[in-house]
Order: sequence, then structure tokens, then C-alpha cells
Amino acid sequence: MILLVAPAVSVSAIELTKTGDVLVDAEVLMIRGGINGLSFQQDALISHQGYQYVGYYDGKRRVCLARRKQSEESWQVIRFEDYRFTSVDSHNTISVGICPKDGTIHLVFDHHGHPLHYRVSLKHVASQPEKAKWTAALFGRVVSELERGKPIALTYPRFWQTPQGGLQFCYRVRRAGDGDRVLVDYSPKTGNWGGTRQIDSGAGMFKDHWGQSPTRCSYPNGYCFGPDGNLHVTWVWREGKGNANHDLMYSYSEDNGRTWLNNKGEKLSIPHVGSRGITVATIPRGLGLINTGGQAVDSKGRVHAVMWHCSKETLAAEGQQPSKGYGFGPPKARRYHHYWRDVDGKWHHRELPWMAGNRPKVLTDRNDNALLIWGAAQPAAKWFGSGWFRHADLKIAVATAKSGYTDWRIVHVERGPFANEMLADTHRWQRDGTLSVMVQETADHHVPSRLRIVEFRIRK
Repeated sequence: MILLVAPAVSVSAIELTKTGDVLVDAEVLMIRGGINGLSFQQDALISHQGYQYVGYYDGKRRVCLARRKQSEESWQVIRFEDYRFTSVDSHNTISVGICPKDGTIHLVFDHHGHPLHYRVSLKHVASQPEKAKWTAALFGRVVSELERGKPIALTYPRFWQTPQGGLQFCYRVRRAGDGDRVLVDYSPKTGNWGGTRQIDSGAGMFKDHWGQSPTRCSYPNGYCFGPDGNLHVTWVWREGKGNANHDLMYSYSEDNGRTWLNNKGEKLSIPHVGSRGITVATIPRGLGLINTGGQAVDSKGRVHAVMWHCSKETLAAEGQQPSKGYGFGPPKARRYHHYWRDVDGKWHHRELPWMAGNRPKVLTDRNDNALLIWGAAQPAAKWFGSGWFRHADLKIAVATAKSGYTDWRIVHVERGPFANEMLADTHRWQRDGTLSVMVQETADHHVPSRLRIVEFRIRK
């Protein structure tokens, strides 16, 4: 059930101060659709034990992993010479994982239905960074399997840390509109991966006034552990027939993703389109719902998701109606929508007043206030396809928990132009309240450009 929130009752007193602007690399790869800094990377920018790491492709198409002390501006960069990125497909991003318990650093890269490309560091590289000479010799070779004898092909790889100090890896098998999510556990004790299991299913029949569809896949906004140790996920479905996204789904796990429960806490089989109690907001096909938005869980265990979609009213203002098939609606009709689950399991919804830009990310601070970061189109922005442009400003908006997240307002605009979707270092944000955001400056297609980290803190 969605509860509509009351009108705004206060003006947010939260302000941000810019505290840093650091160059990572002056020549980073640019392709149409972007490749460094896209919404489905979890994570590309990550901190651990006072060091910050960022994974990217450089101008010579090498896989790179850079690190720096958080207190310094200079970066050390490993440029792996044994692999070259040859694609022009923006799906084929890099994700970085760090296992806290054994200090290993994990890299996956270059996938869109392709065999796994994975490499891992020696133990303690991240937990004892001062002792590690930053060279490629710290890492093993590129391999195509996690569990011995089980090669895999995948799309959208993600890592995340567990409350026990371990690491998990998630990916999609098969293709858009007909795929399943798979989860694997890393054991810091043995250094091996195991327990590969399916965690959702694209099976089942979906029907609406546009017709029916027999297959689909999930597009998660994120996977986040809450303060109670539960693993939360929100997602949308993309149908195989018609290819449009629809509805906001929610499920959680109390045992690190081995079993899943619906919004009421009822145990599910593998979540699928017919599962009871997982649809928490009805968003029909035809409203241009974007996939892979933002998700966060605050200190009280409230789940937040932000995505863009149109409404009948915003479409009508642009002279259009909901349309059948794949598409995200006219840019001026798109709005960000904040959906959040309270401690009683009730879902709330608020439409934000601005035209949406690219896919957003949402974070919460120690007082459970919400922050939203996104790339907002500049007046001369060049649009490519349905949802991406390469001339953006970084915008940051905030809303207070005290108001019930009704007082959203923009508190900072960092002028670009930037070509990426905005990604934050959520680990550093949670540890010390520094908001680090990676931005890639706009350049012509295939012309390398500068990758920077801009940093902010809440003004006290």
C-alpha cells in the first residue's frame, strides 16, 4: 500500500560545503553511452581502511585500479597490461569489491552476456594498504569462473559486503527481458567462492491492458544490508514482450540471500512476477519507468528508492499519452519519484518537482536525512537514445527525515559538463560523512577526458 505524503511543512536546513576536487586521471576512455560511472556499477568508487579506490578504463582501453590515501590528492594507478577493452558497449563496466575480513580486492569487468572476467588480489592488500606496493603483481590472472569447473556468462555484476565481513557477488544470466539473478558467497577463510544460487526468476505470465508477456528480468536499484542485518532489494520488472519496465518490487532476506520474504515478512519461493506481497507501488507500462535507479537503507531500517518515470499529467503537459513498448517518455515529462518504506512496512511516495536528468542515487546521513545526486542536463545537452546525455551538471538535493521527506530542495550544483551518471563512495559516506562523487568531463566520442572526484560535507 502506498501512502501519499502531506504537503511540505518545513524548509530543509541542511547545507553542503565543497571540500575537495581531485584529479584521478587526465585521459579516461569516453564512448557513446559512457563507460566510467554508470548507475548499475556497485561499486566503482569505494573506500576501506583510510584508502579510496576507483576502477575505470583509461584512454588506452586498459583496466585501471587507482588508490589514494583519503587525506591526500595524489593517486597511484595500476594499469593492467594483460587485458584490453575492445567494446563500444556501455554495459561493459567495471565493478570493485573489497572483502573486509581478509583484505582482498576483487575486480570484474567487460560483460554484456560475456564469459566472466574476474581477478582478485592477494590477502591483506586493502586491510594493510601501507604494506602493499601498488603494482599489478598484487593481483592474479583473469579467470572465467568463481567456482571450480563452473564457467559463467553474465551481465551487470555487483559486489557488496556482508555484516559478517564477507563479500557477495550478484549478476544476471541470459538477457534483457528474459533473465534471472544469481548470488554467490566469498569465504574469507578459504579464499574461495561458493553457494551459487538463483535469487529471482523471470518466469511467469504478466498481463496488463497492453497485452501479456511470458518472460522478463529484474533491474535492481541496489542491494543493501540494513542495521538489523537484513539484505534489502527493490527492483522493477522489464518484460520480454514490449520491453517496457513496470512496478516497484521489494523483498528482503534475513539469511544473506538464501531465503527471501515479501513486504509483510512472509516467506517466498524464488521471487517472480506472480509472488504475493512484493509489488509495493503500481507503475504501469507506458509511463516511461527507468530501470536501475537508487536505493538506500537508513539507520532505522527504512528503505528508500528513487527512480524516474512520467505521469499522465506530465505526459499530457507535453502533448503525449502513455505509449506501448520500450521507451522512457519525453525528457520534460520525467520526474524523480521517492518511494520509502517506514518501520511499519508502509510505503510512501512523493514526486519531486524537477525535470529528471540521468539515473539518480540516494543516500541517507546519520540523522536519516536523504540526499539525492544526479546528472542534470545542461541547456545544450546532447541526448542519445532514451535516457543518456553527455552534457550534465552534478546536482545534489536533500530532504529531512523530520519532515517525512517532504521538503526536498537542491542545495548544490557542480557545473560540468559531465558525461557520466553520478556514483558516490557510499562506504566513506557512511564512515565519516564525506560525500565523494566521481565525475568524468565531457569530450567528443572516443576522445579521452578527465576523471575527477569532487567532495562535500554537511555544513554544521
